[in-house]
Amino acid sequence: MAIRFYLDNRPNKVGEHPIRVSVCVKGTKTVSTIGHSVTPEVWADGTVVKAKYTNSKGITGKQINAEIMKLQACFAEYELNTTERPDRRRIRDIITANLGRKHSPDPSGGGTSLFSDLDRFINAESLSGQWAHSTIRCWGTFRSHLFKHNPHISYDDFDEDGINHFLTFLRYKQKLTEKTVKKVYTHLKWFLGWAKRKGLCEQTAIGIYRPKFKVLEKPVIFLTKEELLKLYHFPIPRRGTTVSLRDFEGRTYEKRIACEQSLEKTRDLFCFCAFTSLRYSDMAKVRRTDVRGDHLYVTTLKTNDRIPIDLNAFAKEILAKYKDEDFPDGLALPVISNQRMNRHIKELCELCGFNEPITRVYFRAGERICETKAKWQMIGTHAGRRTFICFALSSGIPPQVVMKWTGHADYKTMRPYIDVAEKTKSEAMKVFEEAMKR
Repeated sequence: MAIRFYLDNRPNKVGEHPIRVSVCVKGTKTVSTIGHSVTPEVWADGTVVKAKYTNSKGITGKQINAEIMKLQACFAEYELNTTERPDRRRIRDIITANLGRKHSPDPSGGGTSLFSDLDRFINAESLSGQWAHSTIRCWGTFRSHLFKHNPHISYDDFDEDGINHFLTFLRYKQKLTEKTVKKVYTHLKWFLGWAKRKGLCEQTAIGIYRPKFKVLEKPVIFLTKEELLKLYHFPIPRRGTTVSLRDFEGRTYEKRIACEQSLEKTRDLFCFCAFTSLRYSDMAKVRRTDVRGDHLYVTTLKTNDRIPIDLNAFAKEILAKYKDEDFPDGLALPVISNQRMNRHIKELCELCGFNEPITRVYFRAGERICETKAKWQMIGTHAGRRTFICFALSSGIPPQVVMKWTGHADYKTMRPYIDVAEKTKSEAMKVFEEAMKR
């Protein structure tokens, strides 16, 4: 199955372009519109990328993205459960049903009202909670898991045995990690709680049953002060250069540099996060008007908190590097996608030689799995924020001060970082004692 969303080349009277959808199921292709129009500036990769966009008819970008995700999930399930090649009318009927602002029947033709209620729940909660596009996508995945488990499932199936049967399906059929199984269960609990409040579900097991999950805390991956400074000052090899590297087991190998400019931008963006504590989503929205003197004022995308951040000399240097460049929407930095940045930061840390072996232990299908990788393989965009928090705490800055910079609401989310900082300080004290004895 192939589904693609794109803009019509012809704008309407207000300069917006209709969004079209191309669907191909088992060789039958159909093209239609989804009933919404947007400006080209807010459209990229088949979705509305500007968080607070509203079109001329008052439809928000989040509402449009929610319908796009719903269509994608719907056709994925339809192809999974149909054995015959559909005609174009059948595909158009599915598109019309899903865009009719009413509860759509399941594409398999044999679903139950539970899936209609789930669609209603996702639409209502995504609007009232102002869900991000990634959150809506997670719920689309949850719906897919539920449909694969039983396309005819009903509320009556969620007694204690039914819940265990669903969790067993996730563990041993879907081969999900234990942490992901727990996350899916949390989604189920949320949805069934909503259904009970609406008088749709009479099952009580989800409120009193407590299944056990073997979830181990992942290691907190961050850069040390020395590693961060090495990355910040690292001279990026020119494109086409072949460099010789060594893995954590001492074996040598060669790597060819493919894109010099993307690596340089990634380094600057990652270091900016590490010097300011920003998440990727907030860093990608920083505008020049948000910088006032020695402070950066950010309204976080995740929590909608207005946070003032003190800019240090390193962060100012990065901003100054791009002050004369013209970016869309008045942005202060040359933003690239989170996916590309995740790939490039791994490559940068590999070039810097961050090869410390790190072991991660987790459970999948009841089996305990130990996975050891080099540090650079586990570095992602969010490690910049973790680096700031761990370095600030280990430097003796009180947690309550760090929380004002980072926007953390309670100590529960800060606890892993505080534990890492205490361990770092203890190791530093041992080094100090040994030096004094010598």
